[in-house]
Amino acid sequence: MGWPVEFSGEVVLVTGGSRGLGAAFSRFLASAGAHVAINSTGRDDGARKLAAELNAAGHRATAVNGAVEDAAALVEATIARCGGLHAIVHNAGFVQDKTLRKMTDAQWDAVLDVHLKAGWALSRAAWPTFEANGYGRVVLISSSAGLYGNFGQSNYAAAKMGMYGLCRAMALEGEALDIGCNCVAPFGATTMNNANMTDEFQREIRTDYVAPIIGYLAHAACRENGGLFEASAGSFKKLRWERGKGLRLPRDQPMTLAAIAAGWDDVVSFAATEHPRDMREALRGLYEE
Repeated sequence: MGWPVEFSGEVVLVTGGSRGLGAAFSRFLASAGAHVAINSTGRDDGARKLAAELNAAGHRATAVNGAVEDAAALVEATIARCGGLHAIVHNAGFVQDKTLRKMTDAQWDAVLDVHLKAGWALSRAAWPTFEANGYGRVVLISSSAGLYGNFGQSNYAAAKMGMYGLCRAMALEGEALDIGCNCVAPFGATTMNNANMTDEFQREIRTDYVAPIIGYLAHAACRENGGLFEASAGSFKKLRWERGKGLRLPRDQPMTLAAIAAGWDDVVSFAATEHPRDMREALRGLYEE
């Protein structure tokens, strides 16, 4: 109650913000009152055209081209062109799918660099500005491929799951400074994934049905920090780690393979569960009775 439903001109950088999910995020944020810095690589005119469309509709948007791998320059250009920076939505990415045996080092590195390393580098570059603002928000766009794995996407899955680990660490480091970080795994129909989708299904999972949670998490008034969410078709759900009560072997007796084998059903059982909130709580649950 009393939560502001709009932005007041705060600058939000959306990487990969000119197409697909990124364009939906840019449109939503601009319509909610943010000044959106629409980033693309500059290989086409998409960012400029979308910025022009949004400005013509009475919103505020600026095209800021550049590679996310050159994070410091991109953050600097955003601040120079938009007058500040208050939040980052790191959506830029691509896939280079190969099975594990056939994937090259270059394909692994390229995907990790754009998704995971750029998320870290953009946040590091923006951190001093966030501190000067008195707050900052980072939304890292993950994927169900990272949460659950996907055949032929070891590089993409590793990068997208790595984003959640990055998010958790950043949330802890930024908490006292009101610098929040959250992670969203969205699913919406884009030109990259819609080849085998029916028209009806594409209508059900339109990209703009994902955008509201991105706007919420990028807002200064949002208190969520370190969260992981799935979003699709207007459905928004938070995920958390769950672990079973497991097997506890007596520490005054030998630790043997036979003991693990005999108790394996307890190791993998979820009949009784717990939900550790952080590393300290997780470890305490392992060694305390």
